Amino acid sequence: MEIRRDTVPLPLALHLAMYTVMGLFCMLAGPLNLVDPMKIIPNGVLFLAAGGFCWGYVFGMFMGRREAVILGWAASGFCFGMAGWLLIRDTRLAALLAFIGLFGFAVLARYRRWVLTA
Repeated sequence: MEIRRDTVPLPLALHLAMYTVMGLFCMLAGPLNLVDPMKIIPNGVLFLAAGGFCWGYVFGMFMGRREAVILGWAASGFCFGMAGWLLIRDTRLAALLAFIGLFGFAVLARYRRWVLTA
């Protein structure tokens, strides 16, 4: 089967769009938490780091870097782990994060070779 390089497969595009939106949220929430001096270290810096991680992962996937696939496994595992941690507090957010994590695992398992054959 010939691999077409002019488009991104739809499941992979949806996966990358999820992490782009998560990066947008974190890049919005980070500066808002920097306003309060008590939330700079626990929230503001972590939101900015998470936003940079998400955008770096998406950019690395589009560049076809081998390291980006490993970052994708780590990001999906982190989302799935956060779902277990948030299950007691908010079940809807936990279900969303569990879906993002499981969908990420499935997409990376399916399209890992597509990314690495750049």
